[in-house]
Amino acid sequence: MGSIHSGPTSETPLLDYHQLETFVVIGVADYLELLDDVIKDVPVQLAQIRTAIQQRNTEQVKARSHGLRGLVAYFGCVAMTARLAHLENQDELTHEQAAAIQTELLGIWDQSLDALRQWEKTLPGFAPDPH
Repeated sequence: MGSIHSGPTSETPLLDYHQLETFVVIGVADYLELLDDVIKDVPVQLAQIRTAIQQRNTEQVKARSHGLRGLVAYFGCVAMTARLAHLENQDELTHEQAAAIQTELLGIWDQSLDALRQWEKTLPGFAPDPH
């Protein structure tokens, strides 16, 4: 049985843990600072993608999807990256799809962020400082 769209399937993992090992090297403080910036930026970028879809501005949808894809790929967000890559390759998007796509991407982002928080708990350096 196929899905309605030909994007990533539920079998696509949320995170690439090998990619996340980079953050173990740079340290907790730098990782948290970078992640905080991304947490603030993703909803803004998703709103911009939604606006571009509503305006049927395919070039802008592709450019913004590509940019956001690079950002979340840095954090190993495989499912989000795959969905954005799929969106980046769409030539025909309708105004009516804008809200559903934004909702879907926000859902994948929320799941990815939850997975990142769970991953943090597995690392000794990320445990809360008892002092």
